Amino acid sequence: MKPKTQAATALGWVAPPFNAIVPPLHPATTFERAVDGSYPGGRQYSRADSPAYDQPEALLAELEQGKDALVFSSGMAAATAVFQALSPGATVLAPQVMYWGLRHWLQGSARDWGLQVHHYPNGDLEALERLCAAHPPDLLWIETPANPTWEQKTVLDFFFIVYQNSPL
Repeated sequence: MKPKTQAATALGWVAPPFNAIVPPLHPATTFERAVDGSYPGGRQYSRADSPAYDQPEALLAELEQGKDALVFSSGMAAATAVFQALSPGATVLAPQVMYWGLRHWLQGSARDWGLQVHHYPNGDLEALERLCAAHPPDLLWIETPANPTWEQKTVLDFFFIVYQNSPL
């Protein structure tokens, strides 16, 4: 099946019990617990376990030819998940001017998590190169165009700098 057809048919899923073509919304935030504390339905909390995520995650995994995919309720949740996948002590380089909520999280929670966070000046690739040499990154976070300045660089500009200086 072609990707356009896969996307248009959403893998052909039909939602029981009414055979709905459009997946239903599931407003529940918590799910039933058994007497022993287990979750008989296999779901604990909607932030991570909403049934509404099942179909889009399966579709994205299929379209990307991946084993799994994840969807998130917000961009902030998706962004912080990337950083939380790193081990404590990992080095992160992020732009000085970026989405404020994520920058604030990097300055607080990420450092509490044990990440070594360094900021580079947006648009100054030479400064980024020096920073990469001094602190080889485990993760380089880029925003292009930058938020909120709209400053632009290509992803390849960043890739070549990190490729030359990263331990990966």
